[in-house]
Amino acid sequence: MPPKISLDDILNMDDSLFLNKLVLKPNYTLRKIDDVLHRDEEIKTYYEYLKDIFRGVSPSNIFIYGKPGLGKTLLTKLVLEEVRRLAEKRGIELAIIHVNCDEIRTEHAILQKLVHEIPSDEPRWVLGNSRDKHNEYMKYLIHHYQGIILIAFDELDKAASPEMINQIIRTESESSGQFPTIIGITNDLGLRDKFPHHLQSVLCENTLIIKPYEVEQLVDIIRARVDIAFKPGSVSNDVIGLCAAFAAKEYGDVRRAIDLLRVAGELAEEQNEREVSEQDVKDAYNKIEMDRFIEVIKTLPTQSKAVLLACIYVFDSTQENITSNIYRAYTNIMKSIDADVLTQRRITGLLMELDQLGIINGFNEFRGRKGRKKIISSITSKDKALETLYADYEFKVIKTVPPGAFLR
Repeated sequence: MPPKISLDDILNMDDSLFLNKLVLKPNYTLRKIDDVLHRDEEIKTYYEYLKDIFRGVSPSNIFIYGKPGLGKTLLTKLVLEEVRRLAEKRGIELAIIHVNCDEIRTEHAILQKLVHEIPSDEPRWVLGNSRDKHNEYMKYLIHHYQGIILIAFDELDKAASPEMINQIIRTESESSGQFPTIIGITNDLGLRDKFPHHLQSVLCENTLIIKPYEVEQLVDIIRARVDIAFKPGSVSNDVIGLCAAFAAKEYGDVRRAIDLLRVAGELAEEQNEREVSEQDVKDAYNKIEMDRFIEVIKTLPTQSKAVLLACIYVFDSTQENITSNIYRAYTNIMKSIDADVLTQRRITGLLMELDQLGIINGFNEFRGRKGRKKIISSITSKDKALETLYADYEFKVIKTVPPGAFLR
């Protein structure tokens, strides 16, 4: 009988490449502003925008723009922590509130958070679920607060009604004569243009655009994490450079670089390697891409999943990979799971969406009088996609049905 797997062997820390894997986790944040590399110019600009606080005046609103993974949220938190610390030292009354609009999206939920965090010496009102009462109470708290209020809205573009900031920045404190300052953090460079004209006219905002990291900068950032996360000699400069190169292709996404390094280290450790190799980085990149691909498929609506399943069935058959054949297979799939069937025109739109996501690849072929045909040329990781689709409870019932049954 072969020996059982020993948990003690797996947990043998002497064989681990890692010293502190925590610093490679997505939710790990740097502790102080001095730990932030290659953002001196942005930090200086941020401080310039906020210096009016130390003159007893609410600063202008600020909008922070940049691609995901460039450190907009981290930079804001650390800058505001420095501002809070100095304000406290100088006896300046300052309230700083952070709102994550990816987690708290509705206007009502945002108001609830604001009325909970705007400082007050009085007992809190009992408001129930009335949005109007929360709005009224927010204005009351602002009116009676004698200091300066900063409200940072992270991922503001994901709020159900981003224009709700209009009522906040128009509310003047009766005690201090100050208006709250809004800091809007967003990936959407066009967010401001989507606001109503009356809001655009009163924003009076400063803008800070966070630029993507260059490869050399990413190398410095990754090396700083390697020094803390790995045992000495476990990660070479070539591995660090490769992680940086992959991340540079993703708009300088530092989170992606660090995640890539962590997965590469885990793969090396699984193989009992004594150091992380460039091949481990390449394998980690492919693994992350595959994981992301699977997650995209899992989150597709049922109609889109059915279209993708139809694409696979047609692709694996002798039939031509054109929209009409895919639509026939799709129709049979939807009928078999007792679901609504969309029009062929709508399915053409869903095929375009799958193409844009990189799940399928297609091209238009012109056929003279017969018009234009959409040809599906490839399906990314087809077998893995099929496995993921069959894992969906709605499609489990047809897993054992021969694909040919849906092509008639």
